Parts: sequence; C-alpha cells; structure tokens
Amino acid sequence: MREQPMHVKTGSKRMRVFILTVTILTAVLAIAVTAVVFTSLYKPSYKPPPFEQGAVAGMPEAPDSYGYGKIDAMGNFTFWIASVMYRQEDGSIRVYFTNPADNEEFLLCEVVDHEGNTLYKSGLLRPGEHVVSLNPVKKLENEAIKVEVKVYALDSEHFYSAGTVTLDNTLQPY
Repeated sequence: MREQPMHVKTGSKRMRVFILTVTILTAVLAIAVTAVVFTSLYKPSYKPPPFEQGAVAGMPEAPDSYGYGKIDAMGNFTFWIASVMYRQEDGSIRVYFTNPADNEEFLLCEVVDHEGNTLYKSGLLRPGEHVVSLNPVKKLENEAIKVEVKVYALDSEHFYSAGTVTLDNTLQPY
C-alpha cells in the first residue's frame, strides 16, 4: 500500500480570521462600554461662578427710598442690599448689593420668582465691592412681582459654601 501524506484540512486560516475578528469586535465593544460608563459617572470639577463685571470698589450712596441696609447672616458674613427694589425702564433692577470690606467671603446675589426661576443674577463680589444694578436673565412684564433674593457666600480660598440667606421681597415696577 502506498503511503499518502496526510493533509488535514481544519480550516485553520478561517479559524484565525474568525478569532481575529471576534477579538477586534470584543475590544471595540469594551472600549465603547468603558466610554459610556465613564461619561455617565464623570463629574467635572467645580467651576466657580464668574466675578461681577460691573463691580465697583467701596460703598454706594443709595437713595433713602431704596431702604439700603446691612444684613447679618447669623454672624457668618454680612452684606448690604436695598430692601425696596425698583425695576428700571431697561429691565434692570437697582439692588445696591454690597460685600463689605471686612468680609472674608465672596458674595453672589440671585433674584428668583416663586417657581424658582432665576430672574436676575450677579457675579461674585470680592470683599469691599458693590454692584448697583442687575440685568435681567429673562424679559419680564412691568408689574410688581413677589420674589426671593438669595445671597450666597463662598469661601474665598476654596469656593466652599459659607452659607446662604434668602429674603422675601417684591420687585417694584418703574
């Protein structure tokens, strides 16, 4: 009997292509799953609010009709603000919001409606700065509106919260 060489055809080339394809698809799938998990769990580092562009050094001279006065936030910080806020023809409001020089915190003022929508918002004020008026975030009708004035204090070194004060007020029409 004649001896014949045995060539076993196992489809080894096909098998290698199949294994390579499965490996590539598995790697792509693993990268995609990792990207989805990372983006859903990733929380960007805190970015503090910007400083107030219209801030002026010193204490403002507010008319008596605005009820400008000092508020003590339970000994944590103080600020000065108008207790009567008049809307101007351009939509801005006069607040005379002041961060006294003896504070160590940055302050920010936000005026919100009864639903929590921001109507006006200042940037951060450094100690010894004030802002006379705030521009509207959205257009409002010229009518008296009940609002909350929120004053946020941020630690000037790390921007941690140093407290919040909420004052009930009414925006007066011009």
